[in-house]
Amino acid sequence: MAQLLDQYGKPVRTSDLTRQVSGPTMLGQRPAIITTPIGGLTPATLAALLNAADTGDSLAWLECAEELERRDLHYLGVLNTRKRTIAQLPITVTPASDDDAHKKHADFVSAWLDRGVLEKSLFDMMDAVGKGWSVHEIVWHAEAGNYYPEELAFRPPRFFEVSYQDGETIMLRDDPGCTAPPSAPGGILQEGYTALDPNAFVIHRHPSWSGLTLRAGLTRAVCWALLAKMFTMRDWGVFVQNYGLPARIGRYGPDASEEDRNVMFQALTDFGGALAAMMPKGMDFELVEPKSSGGHELHMLRAEFLNSEISKAVLGQTGTTDSKQGAHASGAIHREVQEDIERADASLLSATISQQIVARMVAFSFGPQDEYPKLRIGRPDEVPLDTLIKVVQFAGPQGLKFPAQPFYDRMGMEAPQEGDSVFGMVAQAQPVQPAHVLPAQDRPAQVMPPRDPNPTPASPQAADQQEITLHTRLGKLLSRHVRADGTHIINLMTQRLARDAEAGLAQMTDAVRAEVEKAGTMAGLEKTLAGMDLPHDQFQQAMQVALMVSELAGEAMVLDEMAANG
Repeated sequence: MAQLLDQYGKPVRTSDLTRQVSGPTMLGQRPAIITTPIGGLTPATLAALLNAADTGDSLAWLECAEELERRDLHYLGVLNTRKRTIAQLPITVTPASDDDAHKKHADFVSAWLDRGVLEKSLFDMMDAVGKGWSVHEIVWHAEAGNYYPEELAFRPPRFFEVSYQDGETIMLRDDPGCTAPPSAPGGILQEGYTALDPNAFVIHRHPSWSGLTLRAGLTRAVCWALLAKMFTMRDWGVFVQNYGLPARIGRYGPDASEEDRNVMFQALTDFGGALAAMMPKGMDFELVEPKSSGGHELHMLRAEFLNSEISKAVLGQTGTTDSKQGAHASGAIHREVQEDIERADASLLSATISQQIVARMVAFSFGPQDEYPKLRIGRPDEVPLDTLIKVVQFAGPQGLKFPAQPFYDRMGMEAPQEGDSVFGMVAQAQPVQPAHVLPAQDRPAQVMPPRDPNPTPASPQAADQQEITLHTRLGKLLSRHVRADGTHIINLMTQRLARDAEAGLAQMTDAVRAEVEKAGTMAGLEKTLAGMDLPHDQFQQAMQVALMVSELAGEAMVLDEMAANG
């Protein structure tokens, strides 16, 4: 039988891959049910737990951290938001190269992903965000040429300990007679612990700041805010319980026995909670009401402030957890911050799985390789769909071509097959139209208001009337024959000449435009334009008519000047 080797070429015993060693025990150091030390948590107690964890005894702190996550609803919510965001991201596998063997390795890993083993474990792997690290024991399917994890069993962090010798090595809590090797040069054997087989465990480290694994975990940073919030909620509860109730004061005489005082105090508390006092007769006692207003909102303001600080520590922002007036403008910025944290979390988790699961699967099944497939967790780096649609909308008519299948994939749709009922149509290209000229309209002659009589040839003319335009010359020519509606006829002639000239010019420009659209190169276009014979007959005829009318107008002006000179 061939020797099984890991990704580094080291021999591996198959028996070590098929048995579980880190599960809970009834009589050992890893009980399933524990009592948490959080009941009487005070600042001094919390500081003692953190100091003990820093020196290599983190059991009480890990139990406390586990309970803190469950007890504070806001911390539970934001922490689970970060975990579930990663647990729902798509997972892809990329071959090490285009080599057929590397593609086969990637297909092997992709087939294992389809079993859903990893997908179910991502949430528990992200437990490292709060604790600093998480451990899963691998239950291997051991078959020659077909090694893959059948199960990734989550183990609570309190089952393990980080070595104080190097601050990085994670060991399994075991019976007192067991020992783990030293974790640092010059170290000693570590009693009560067992070293972890790297081929049987997945250890995900998720630092929230630079430092040792021994002092990692967001709960370390958040625990003081959680403790302050506990005190705030306790005080708020006492305030609400006694709000509106009168204060009760009991006085006892000098001859009252201990039993009498106990009965009085019991009566005081039974009549409305703990807002009561008992004292000897003759003792003065006064309740002073605070002068500051808004005291009933103080607890809520402090709790909301602490919640916002916790949100900043876990999510990097508060916009996705707390809705505030006018916060819509900053919502996009907060979402970008959340996406940055999402990409960082996914990158750390992808590296852990690629190195500790994917590489071992391929090495056990196909032997050690120079390169291994890369597993990636995260959204693809692609342009937003609305931006992509705008690009197609505006760049498509300019000639930019796009394949259709990627758009179907982005929208989660399939391309229609032959015989399918479809809707939608391809937009037709709109031809470039020449300038639009409204057709001439026959309107009845207008009745003009009374005005001064028209000047005669002998009447003197102002200096600004000496320059007569072509339109005026035509009017003088036509006014010899048409007195009633001369202005309308002039307009008709002007519009007719403009239409004829424009139609003739459009024939030539359309011919040039067609050649430009068909041209492949500038050199070819230049050669084609040089040899073109443009259709100029209609434009030439329109210009001839315009010149003839202009000459007639000039002759009319000469006749008017001759008549004026006698």
